[in-house]
Amino acid sequence: MDNEKTYDRLIGIIEKDRDELVDLCLKLGNTLSPNGKERPIAEKVVAWLKENGIHAFLQPITQESCNAVGILPGSDDGTSLILDAHIDTTGPELRPDIAAWVEGDVIFGSGVVNDKAQLCAFMLAARAIKKAGIQLKGDLAIAGVTFETGKPSVDEFQGINYPGNGFGSRWLVDRGVSADYALVGETSGFGIVRAECGGVKVKVRVKGRYVYTPRMERGSSLKEHPDALVKMAHVLLAIEDWAREYDVKETREFPWGTIVPKARVIDVRSAGGNCDLYVDVYTLPGKNPREIQRDIRQAARSVDPNCEVSVYQYSRGYVAKDADPLIAALEHAHRYVFGADPPHPPSAELSMWRDLNIFNEVGIPSVCYGPGRQKELYSGWQDRAMKISDLVEATKVYALTIMSLCGGQKDK
Repeated sequence: MDNEKTYDRLIGIIEKDRDELVDLCLKLGNTLSPNGKERPIAEKVVAWLKENGIHAFLQPITQESCNAVGILPGSDDGTSLILDAHIDTTGPELRPDIAAWVEGDVIFGSGVVNDKAQLCAFMLAARAIKKAGIQLKGDLAIAGVTFETGKPSVDEFQGINYPGNGFGSRWLVDRGVSADYALVGETSGFGIVRAECGGVKVKVRVKGRYVYTPRMERGSSLKEHPDALVKMAHVLLAIEDWAREYDVKETREFPWGTIVPKARVIDVRSAGGNCDLYVDVYTLPGKNPREIQRDIRQAARSVDPNCEVSVYQYSRGYVAKDADPLIAALEHAHRYVFGADPPHPPSAELSMWRDLNIFNEVGIPSVCYGPGRQKELYSGWQDRAMKISDLVEATKVYALTIMSLCGGQKDK
C-alpha cells in the first residue's frame, strides 16, 4: 500500500469533513457535562460512533457518569492504540446563554477547548480511516473519559463523585480497555508532551476561638490573638513566600521542553473559630509528597507553631517511558502535514496534570498532542478559544499517526 497516497486520501477526507467537525464540536460543547454528570454527552458520543459504523458502548461509573468507548478492531496482531480525551468540564461557561460558538475561524468554549474538540478530532480521524477503506492491523480505541478534572475528597466533599484527577481513564483501563500505547488529546501548541507534573493538595488548619467583637481582646502579639482568620493571613503570606521560591527551585529543562511546577493558595475557609487554607502544588515527576507537606508545615509553623498540615490529594506525575514508536509516528505525521518538526510545547502544557499520567502509571506508554489555544476576553482564563484550522490540522495528524503506528491496508 502506497503510504503517501493513503495519507493524501485521509487528508482529503478530513478537509471535506471540516464543517461536520465544527458541528460536532458545537453539539458536544453545548452539552453540559460537569464532573460526575457526564452521561448525556457520553450517550451522544456513543450514538455518533455507532451511526458511523464504529462499535461503541458506555462504560458506567455511576448512574450519572460514564465513559464513552469506541473500537475499530485490527485485522492482525498489530500495534494497538488508545485515543483518550476527557468529556468532563469544570468552572463556568464563557457566556451564560451559550457554551460553544464560532466567530470566523475561531471556536469558543471552555468545554470545547478543554477537551471536547480533541475528542471530536479523534472521532473524525477514526471515521476517516473507515471512509478511506483502510483495515488497521492493530486495534484502535477512542475514549471519551470522565473525571479527568475530578475534584478531590476533602472536608464535606466525599465519595465517588470526588475522586481526584484521572478517575475516568483509570476506570477505563481497570475494566479492560488496554493497548500498546495511548495518545491523549489536549492542547499542546502542536508540541509532543512527554511528561506531566504530579499534584499535591495540602490543607493547613489554624485553630482559634470565636469571640464576640465587643468583648475581643487582641493581646500584645499575634500568638495571643484569638481570631484564627487573622493568624491565617500571616500564614498565607509565609506560604506565598515559599511558593515563589519553589517555582524557581523546581524548574527543570529537558531536551523536549521545560517543566515549571508551581504552587499557590486556592482557598481559605473560616468557620467555628478555626480557619482552613488549601494549597495546590504541582510537582516534578517522582517528587515525594511528604517533602511538600514538610516544606509547607515549616512555612506555616514559622507563624503559628500549633497549626495542622495534612495532604488530602496526591496524583503522581510521570515521564513517558518506551514511548518512542508513538513519538516517531506523531513526528512523522506532523512533518507530513506541516512540513516541519513539531515545536517544543509551551512549558505550561508540561507543568500540569493530565491523563497521560494514568496510562504511564499502568505501563501503557503515553504522550499528549494537540492544537494551541487562542486568546479571548470572555473568560477569566482568557484562553478558551481555538482556531478551527488548527483543529483540522490536528485531526489530520491524528489520522496519519493512527495509520503509521497501527498499520493498515486497503480493505478488500
